[in-house]
Amino acid sequence: MAKLCFLANAASTHTEKWAIALTERGWDLEILSFLPAELPKVKVHLIPHLIGDKVDVLLRRKWVREKVAGINPDLIHAHYATSFGLLGVLTHRHPLVISAWGSDIFSFPRTSFLHRNLLKWILSQADILCSSSEIMAQEMRRYIRPERGIEIIPFGVDTTRFSPPRGESIQYPVVFGVAKGLHSVYGLDLLLESFAQVHRRFPQTVLRIAGEGPERPALENLAETLGISEVIEWLGQIPNADVADFYQSVDIVVIPSRQESFGVTAVEGSACARPVIASRVGGLTEVIAEGETGLLFSSENSSELAEHMERLLKDPALRDRLGRQGRQKVLKHYDWQKNVTQMELVYQRLLLAQC
Repeated sequence: MAKLCFLANAASTHTEKWAIALTERGWDLEILSFLPAELPKVKVHLIPHLIGDKVDVLLRRKWVREKVAGINPDLIHAHYATSFGLLGVLTHRHPLVISAWGSDIFSFPRTSFLHRNLLKWILSQADILCSSSEIMAQEMRRYIRPERGIEIIPFGVDTTRFSPPRGESIQYPVVFGVAKGLHSVYGLDLLLESFAQVHRRFPQTVLRIAGEGPERPALENLAETLGISEVIEWLGQIPNADVADFYQSVDIVVIPSRQESFGVTAVEGSACARPVIASRVGGLTEVIAEGETGLLFSSENSSELAEHMERLLKDPALRDRLGRQGRQKVLKHYDWQKNVTQMELVYQRLLLAQC
């Protein structure tokens, strides 16, 4: 099997999933990363830090170019269009695949005229561009030639692990939950405000939050102010292997994000046959079929979110229907093994073109 070189954050769960899936299928893979990680059957090369942050992308381009030359891969895949994508371009090697992840497309080019033109140049140098959602692909098209194509390969889930719990019965309290980094962009402050409204009327409710991040102290203070600290379960960062168990442990998944490029959280919850309430932003509108697999609310509207939460609280039959239909949509569009096959076909097409 051909040798692949990832330029990616090896510590990311997304990178880990791609790496494990591809090596299990026989691909030889090495990763160049700014952050350390240990992955089975994968050699991770840690890019030395100098100043840190984005500056090291430029300062370490020679080191990366020499390391890639030593690996001598048949194909380079950069995950994240700007930092790792730029490094990929600066290796001057092909074929080069660049996958956009989100803020590299939605935020980076809006910083300045220079950022916008840099992104355009990076994308123009790739042999293949990938996106995890049509929403993000639409945004990418603003920065590429009209005739260029984009491979849309969702970041799905292992539907054998992410599956409905067995022997389920309706129990109380009803548990709302989400697994997200505790960052402002994910809108967990809105979730706390909405849950406080709901809990006052329905005291047999609990909110379970898995994740860590810089907003945790502020969120805990907000929960205290709202009087709901006793019914919030802060689980911290849970291992990737335990995420499926987490979603099986909740009754309703709530995703109040202010921005989402795809919506992995919604896919994971739906795969476990959980109804999903999500903000009407980005890739979430693609993953959630409103009224069929979940409910959508206007971003920043905590009252509307609370109304949806109460609606599902009072209607277990609706919860069950949305959950079952969500699971069916995941099986059809977001089965991880099918998504990996899609990526393999992209690789094989590029490698055949080199022969």
